[in-house]
Amino acid sequence: MEAIVPDLLTGGFLIILGPLVKRFPMLIAGYNTMPADKKKNVDIESLSSFMRRHLMIIGAVLIVIAVGLKLTGQQNARSVIYSIYLPIYVIWMVVRAQRYDHNK
Repeated sequence: MEAIVPDLLTGGFLIILGPLVKRFPMLIAGYNTMPADKKKNVDIESLSSFMRRHLMIIGAVLIVIAVGLKLTGQQNARSVIYSIYLPIYVIWMVVRAQRYDHNK
């Protein structure tokens, strides 16, 4: 059981972080360092909702994968799945989040 504890903690952290990002948009990397005039052109309501939704999805998927791999005894596949799933999903998220930035 100890092998999945880090995955469960990471998934739980991301699930908790999702609503925090919605409530405190300054937690979004890049947005907090933008000048005020550029922040005006960002649809922060939609961006924070997008970030909340996808942080919670990533957290839930990490938990489901960890439990599924533990139940099936496939713990060795963990690093392969994470090294494929996480980078692809995070890159997709960053690209999709650009649609809320209306700065030129």
